[in-house]
Amino acid sequence: MNKLDRYIIVNYIKSFFLGMAMFFLIFLLAESVKLTGWIIDGKLNFLEGMQYLGYGIPEIVTNTAPLGILLGSLLCISKMAKQLEISAMKTSGVSFLRVSLFPIIFSFLVSLTVLYVNYDLLGKYNTKKYMMKTEKIDETEPVKEEKNFVLVKLDKTRILYSGYVNKKKGIMEEIQILYMDNNFENINKIFTATNALLNKQTNEWSFKNLKEYDSKTNLTTEINDNSFKFNASIDDILADPVVSKNLTMPELREKIVYFSRVGADSVDLLIDFYYRISFAFAAFVMSFIGLSLGSRYVRGGAAVNIGLSVLIGYSYYGFSTILKTVAASGTIPIYIACFLPLIMYFIIGLKLFRDSEY
Repeated sequence: MNKLDRYIIVNYIKSFFLGMAMFFLIFLLAESVKLTGWIIDGKLNFLEGMQYLGYGIPEIVTNTAPLGILLGSLLCISKMAKQLEISAMKTSGVSFLRVSLFPIIFSFLVSLTVLYVNYDLLGKYNTKKYMMKTEKIDETEPVKEEKNFVLVKLDKTRILYSGYVNKKKGIMEEIQILYMDNNFENINKIFTATNALLNKQTNEWSFKNLKEYDSKTNLTTEINDNSFKFNASIDDILADPVVSKNLTMPELREKIVYFSRVGADSVDLLIDFYYRISFAFAAFVMSFIGLSLGSRYVRGGAAVNIGLSVLIGYSYYGFSTILKTVAASGTIPIYIACFLPLIMYFIIGLKLFRDSEY
């Protein structure tokens, strides 16, 4: 490693952490505003407030990494351009690609780090944050051990209604099980029972006072309780609506497979799954844009660089958000919504970078 490499590495890392710190503090300040209100209201003490903020750090890191890379690249290279160091290097035969080699490698490593956070840590810490908010702020139970009036779609042909479900006891009361046709439009049969007991090892339910109503014959008949086989996980029965950001990527994949099996809508989960992958590499893409724009020295210094970073970064966020909304409505494919902004900005970055070579 020569002096040039050490000079670029030191200056780039300083600029990156400066950029990260600035945007990190902006996100942290936004989170702190509502947190202060909760502390004043007595819902959280100071230590709990700091813990709540800590749970939000992985999400803040994933959101600020592309902006940090973009601003860090702009600050580092524009400083060198202002001091005519970029021109001097080109004159002495050092290419712009050679100057940019470490920032590009570093940004790729940052993208891999963000991908890991999105894959594992994001869901886990968002879950802790959600549970703390549910318990302390909303003052409700984060995980339901029992519920009244449960209505759940079990698979592509079955709907379960129960007046009361208790996980600890493994019981259901006031039960109706609707068997639908394949198009899920008409009811073929309805089974009713006063209560049911769960075998927790096999997920098989035993019913009491079981009756069958046939919609075709309009007849109700009593059924031998032992002859009726019904399997369903009590966790699936008691499950709250899925919040995709509270899941790790393996958990997201499991939910997508399960929702597909039961015929439920998994579009939002698919969008979140693929967007986590594409957004992780936004930092890598932003390095090309930041390095290229930084090599063109303009008056205004740091203020212009910060303004450019905010404009470019939030245009990426805005474009991605619009496409995800359109994809959720089924207008465009999910893959296009998740990866088109990344590809477009990468092409723009490469074009700008190529122009900076000459």
